[in-house]
Amino acid sequence: MNHKEKILYTLKFTIPLTIVLILFLVGLSSGVITFELPDKINNNELINATIIIDFGDGKIYSKEMNINNSTVYDFLVEVQKIGDIYLETIYSEQIKSYQIKSITYQGKKYVHGENGYWWLFYINDEFANDAADKIYVNNDDVIKWKYEKF
Repeated sequence: MNHKEKILYTLKFTIPLTIVLILFLVGLSSGVITFELPDKINNNELINATIIIDFGDGKIYSKEMNINNSTVYDFLVEVQKIGDIYLETIYSEQIKSYQIKSITYQGKKYVHGENGYWWLFYINDEFANDAADKIYVNNDDVIKWKYEKF
């Protein structure tokens, strides 16, 4: 390889690498790229929200709660800590998230997937588009879990 070919070969790698580095630095300086956790996770703000659990058979549980900076899943776990429900969950490696196996309320167990009924949840009457442990609750949100045919 002669000197000219070595320079061209080197430029094939250095030019794209330089462009990527410049874009990365611009992203860092503009705040588009950051290594900090989102504000929602960093602050310890007390979140006030209502959780409603509709068991699909006329039984409905409702409670207004204040929890520090939590997800939809955390609110459900907090209801269990109070002792009002018993919750069975499983961690899915496939989706890297917790899934509801069952919720027991007043002695009756409502099993996810049994007889075509599933545990689904809504935020402010909108069907959730992500896992419960990935959606953070905002002040005055209404979390509604429904055991419904899907």
